Parts: sequence; structure tokens; C-alpha cells
Amino acid sequence: MSLNIKEEILRVESLVGENSAQSVLQTTLDLSGSAPSIGRIAWIKPTAVISDAVAAADKVNLEGYVDLKVVYVAEGFDDEPPNYQVVSYRQAITFSDYVELIGAEAGMLVHAKVDLLGLECQVKHDQRAVDVDLLVQFSARVKQRYRIQAVTNASVKPPKKLAVEEGIFTIQPLLKTAVTALSVARELAVETEDQVKFVLDANFAPHIESTHVEPSQITLTGNINLGVICLNEAGSVQSYAYPKAFPFTVSIPNEAKSAEIAVKPEVMADLKVDLNLADNSFFLSGDLRFKLDLYESRQVRIVHGLSGSGGCVVESRTETVMLDHVVNEKSQQSAAQGVIELASNYPPIREIIAAEGRVVNVDYRIDDDKVYVEGGISIDVTYLAHTEEEHKPLYRVSFSNAVPFQQMIAIGGVQPGMVAELEIDISQISLDLINRETIEADVAYRSLLKVIEPVQRDIVVEAVEVPPMEEDPPTITYVFVHETDTLWKLSRQYHTSLEAILEANSWLREREPVRILPGDKLCIPRKTLTA
Repeated sequence: MSLNIKEEILRVESLVGENSAQSVLQTTLDLSGSAPSIGRIAWIKPTAVISDAVAAADKVNLEGYVDLKVVYVAEGFDDEPPNYQVVSYRQAITFSDYVELIGAEAGMLVHAKVDLLGLECQVKHDQRAVDVDLLVQFSARVKQRYRIQAVTNASVKPPKKLAVEEGIFTIQPLLKTAVTALSVARELAVETEDQVKFVLDANFAPHIESTHVEPSQITLTGNINLGVICLNEAGSVQSYAYPKAFPFTVSIPNEAKSAEIAVKPEVMADLKVDLNLADNSFFLSGDLRFKLDLYESRQVRIVHGLSGSGGCVVESRTETVMLDHVVNEKSQQSAAQGVIELASNYPPIREIIAAEGRVVNVDYRIDDDKVYVEGGISIDVTYLAHTEEEHKPLYRVSFSNAVPFQQMIAIGGVQPGMVAELEIDISQISLDLINRETIEADVAYRSLLKVIEPVQRDIVVEAVEVPPMEEDPPTITYVFVHETDTLWKLSRQYHTSLEAILEANSWLREREPVRILPGDKLCIPRKTLTA
């Protein structure tokens, strides 16, 4: 035999679908007996966490919780300085919800997230509790994972000839997810002479700057940007920014033992800021939690048609497979500008203290060699009001979908009908006051884009060169099974059928599943059957 066949077991993924659903989460927050009554809510800050996401029949079930941090001004007299209070409610809201996704089944791979779209609150008449309504959006993407057998190469020795129909695909199946954590402990000096009295809020923004993959380990480097809002000894609100509060490096073993993998890292902060009154400094502590999705990333040649000539007779068996072919990937920085107006129920702005943003309502359209992205950026602005009071009151206002953006990403090879996996991160927000009620916003953001082509195709899973039929073959032939043999290949080589081999070797049916193993001795009936 002159036919040389390479067969591989490939791990592939196929997109089943993606969908999103909105929901309103509600709770009532009660003050402890020792806490002063609520005069005015300055803000309520939610943090949502999905603790479990599992595919089921035509849906994705989600479990999780929302932490709420309330900053309020205690009830008091108008001529007194504001008495700010901070109350944290861990897992204030728990949720058990689902996203409908036709085609989803138990055991499929799920990627889920929750976006916070809006929050409304109402202080109860006794000023000892507050009702909270939180609008969230759950999103889920589901993929099926397969292990497929495929012929990835075929050749024949001259003078025989072989026509090979093949395609080249880039696959990125998930190998595994690795997790690790890093403890954070750092003292940060207050760079003014003002004595800090009380921390109202801290905004933690960890970001990964680089990912280095070696066969032995994977190393992440990054930093934490920190913003702190506090009261000084005189009762006035101040803010401090620490752009690189905590540089970090963390490594995990590379269990794939290869540098040819793609890594998608995520970092989440579970941090707090305490005040050191003696040194007039902040102490940053807690944990950074890392999740790294490790993907095999390779190009494979898959054969979907074989035919021989010049005395070469080849038979092949095909199966229909589905896989995601990664067409191209790109990261692109961009910026968006917008003008936002303060609602009439808020006092005018004297000074902006802090700003946080989140991307919402993202959509895309794929054209030839281009992807058009559009969406909105919601911005939360913390500011001091413009009043005649000595201690300027503190407010936070949410501007929903405040800055719309459009982005064109030039990316080769993409066409309509393909699917984009898109993530957008905000890197910087700059706000300028045009007047007391109008803000000009400049937002820098980065888009991480991967475009895939869902492929459904018949591929060759095994092939064999068929020898000429003997003029007077024996009634039976006994063979010892080799490692590359299969029942199908033996049936083609000896011009018989699968059923005939199974009938002659009934003991094979006792195996579950029915299969042959290297070293087995088989009886191959030949004379009474045709190929």
C-alpha cells in the first residue's frame, strides 16, 4: 500500500448562540439600630457578581448576588456640617434567573456577564430604610465542545495519484480555566497637609498590562488605579488619585506545557481602603482574583474529499462536523466625546470629584474587511454642589447612555454572516465643566475583537487504499488488529461489510461501545459477500 494518511483527534468549539435579558432586582435596606436616620442619599453603589452559570435545555441558568454600598447624609440641622455615613450590605440582593437561548443543552460551555443599567431608590417615611430597584442585563454565550477525528493530511507514492480537497482552519478551543489570587497590602501617603478624618468611597480599577506565556508558566503584570473620596478634619470633601497604587506580577504554572496558546485573563478586585489616623495615610488591602482562560490556538488542515487515480483506489468515510473558524483578531484604541446635561432636580456643580463609566447597548455590523461597532457609555459623576454653604454637599448622578460612540475596525478577511466576539474596556474618562449644569466628556476606550466563521462541513474522518479484488479469495481470513485499524477500514480492505465482521466475531458486541483493540484476532469472512 502506498497511501499515507494522517488522522488526528481535534478539540473544536461551535457557537450555539448568544442572547441577553433584562431584569429588575429589588430589595429594602434597613439601618441598624445605632445608625442615624437618613436625611439624604448621596449614592448607592452596586457591585454584581455571577457565582454560577450553567447551560440547560434552551436556556442558561444564572446564580449570583449584588453588594450594595450606601453613602448618605444623616438627618440633622441645616446649619450643621453634613454628617456622612457609609453602610455596606454584602449580598444585599441574591438572584436566580435565566437567559433563554434556543439550542443550549446541559454540559455546554457558557460565558455569562451581568451589566448594571440603572438604579432607583426611595427613602421610606420613617427614614430608617430605603427601597432599591436595580435594572440589570444578563448576557450569555453558549458553545458546544467536540472531540472530532479528522484526516489532516494525505499523500500517495508515484506513479499513483491522489486528489485532495482540503480546507485550512484556525481553531481556538478552550483547554482549561486557571484561577489564582494575590494578596494586596500597600500604604499610601496623603500628599497634602490636610488631616483625613473619614473614607467615604474608594474606586479600584485593576488592569493587566501584559501577559507573558512560557512553556513552564504564565506571567501577568499590571497595576491598580485607585481613587479615594474622603472627609478632612474640617468636614470638607476631598479626593485623592493614585494612578499606580499597586504594581503587581503574578505567575501560574502552564499546565498546557506550550507557549503556543492564547490566554484571556480577567482580574477582579476584592479590596478596601482603611485610614491610618496616626500617619495620615491610607492602607490598601485585600485580594486580587485572577481567572485565565487558556486556549489552544493552531491552524489545521482538514481534508473533506479524497480520490485516487493512476491505479490508486481510495475509499473514505465522512461525517458532518461544526466548528468555529477564527478568521481574525484585533485590538483597537479609540475615543468618544459627548456633552451631558445635569437634570433640574440636582443642584449645580461646583467641582467634579470623580467619574466612573461602563459600556452599554453594544451592537455591531460586519462588512467586507470591516466591523462597525456602536453603543453607549454611561457615566457616574461624583461632584460637590455649588451652594453658599461652607461645607459643599456631595452628590452622585448617573448619566445613562450619556456618550454614544461609533467605531470602524478595519480587519482583514471578515465578511457579512460571520460572528464577532467583542469586549470593550474604558481606559480613561476626562470631564470638563462648560457651565454649572453642563459637562463635556472625553472617553478613551479599547475594543478587543475576534471574528469567527461558523463552519458546517462534511470532512473525511478515515480513509484507506483499497486493493484490487482477488479472483478467488479465501472464504475467511484471520488478521491481528494493528493500532491504526478500524472495523470500517478492515471491511474496505477485505471487500466485506461491517455487519459480516461483527457476525463472524460476535464477542465484539460484548464490548461497550463495540470496538476493536490492538492485538485482537479477527475472523474476516470474504467469499460470500461483496464490498
